[in-house]
Amino acid sequence: MGALISIIGLTIVTTQLPQLALPDGNSAWLVQVVTSGGLMGKGGGDFAISSEGRIVCSLQLKCAQDFKPLNLQPLVEVIHAVDLPTPAVPIVSLCRDCITRTITVSSRDSTGVLRVYTASWDDTTKSKMPREIIRIYDAARELAK
Repeated sequence: MGALISIIGLTIVTTQLPQLALPDGNSAWLVQVVTSGGLMGKGGGDFAISSEGRIVCSLQLKCAQDFKPLNLQPLVEVIHAVDLPTPAVPIVSLCRDCITRTITVSSRDSTGVLRVYTASWDDTTKSKMPREIIRIYDAARELAK
């Protein structure tokens, strides 16, 4: 869904970021990816996927029609099993035309403890990210092509 804004004869189309809420209950999870930058400055498409089996994508992407949350569940459970390091200092990239990806994984474990992990990278800094986060991103991105 987008909004039209008209300023002195100029029409600007704004798009809303795909948003989902963390589902209720224990063992629930939500993966959200927001992109920015790139050659045109528009990123590469944003998406959100939840343990309820819901997926929403920005206009640049086509969401999977037959998404099954069990496909991502084992990857998201890794977040509970591993104490992922949070970078103390944001990773700085010298790439000015790279697409930056920011992933936020929100999840509640089986006892209801909420954990949120956020990481950002581009192609030049991807190798500095925890491999578990990249695995979640790659699996989620396959559903939102």
